[in-house]
Amino acid sequence: MPRGRSLSAEERGKFLAFHEAKWSQSRIVKELKRSQAAVKNFLRNPEAYGSKKRAGRPRKLTVASRRMLLREASKGILGSRELYQDLQLPVQARRVRQILNQHPTLTYKKIKRVPQMLIHHKTARVAWATEKVTWTIPDWNNVVWSDEKKFNLDGPDGFACCWHDLRREDLIFSKRQQGGGSLMVWGAFAGGKKCELAILEGKQTAVKYIGTLESFLLPFADQELGPSWVFQQDGALIHCAHIVREWFNEEDMVVLDWPAKSPDLNPIENLWGIRARKVYEHRRQFWRG
Repeated sequence: MPRGRSLSAEERGKFLAFHEAKWSQSRIVKELKRSQAAVKNFLRNPEAYGSKKRAGRPRKLTVASRRMLLREASKGILGSRELYQDLQLPVQARRVRQILNQHPTLTYKKIKRVPQMLIHHKTARVAWATEKVTWTIPDWNNVVWSDEKKFNLDGPDGFACCWHDLRREDLIFSKRQQGGGSLMVWGAFAGGKKCELAILEGKQTAVKYIGTLESFLLPFADQELGPSWVFQQDGALIHCAHIVREWFNEEDMVVLDWPAKSPDLNPIENLWGIRARKVYEHRRQFWRG
C-alpha cells in the first residue's frame, strides 16, 4: 500500500496536547481522523518523528549533477541527448527530458530565426532611424523599396498547423525529394506604385542583378517616378559588388544608405507576407510546368 501523508506540525501539536490530557489513542484517532498507525508511530518517539528516511531506491542523479544539468540546459545550446552524453549523466536522455520539463523556468520551444544583432548593428539602426525621423510622406514615397523573395513549391518553411477533428484520420503533408524546388523573384514598389515582378533563374550574380535592374527597375522609374527618386536595397553580396556600385554611378542613381541586419525596416516585407499567405493558403502544393 502507498504511504499516507506525514503529520503536519499542527497535527503533531494536537496529538501531544491530547496525549498529555490523558486521551486514549482511539479517541485521538477519531478526533483528528488519522490512522491508528500514524498515532502510534508519532507517540512512540515524537522527537524523532519524520527524521527517518523512507525506504526506496536512491536517486541516481545527485543534487550537484541535477544543478549542473539545469545550468547547461539553460544555455540553450545542447539537446537532451547531448546533455546526457557530454555531462556523462547516470540517467538516460528520456529522464533528462522529464527533469527539464518539470522545471518551472525551462520549456522546449522552437528557436526563432532572426538576424544576429550585435552592438554595432543596433547602434547603426538607431542612427539610421534618427537621421530619417524628419522625413515627410513625400520623401518616403520617393523611395523605391526592393528585395528578393523565394517561394517553395511544397509550401513554406517551418511547421504547418491546423485544427484537427479527433474523430477523423490525421491529415498529412508529403513533401517531395529536395522540397520540390522553389521560385525566386525580385520586386519593388514606391508609394502606391508597384514594379513588375521579375522571375529570377539560376544562381544570382552581380551581373545578373544589374540585368534585373536594367530590365525592371529603370523602366518602372522612368514611367512612374520623378527625377528625385531614391533606390533601396539590402546588403547582400551581389548588391554591394564593385561592378554594381560602378553601374549605380554610371546611371547617376542615388542609393539609400541601409543598416545591416535590418529586413524588418523594409516595408516590402509586408507585401511579401501578403503574397505568401495567398500563395500558401490551404497548404497547397505547386508542380513544375
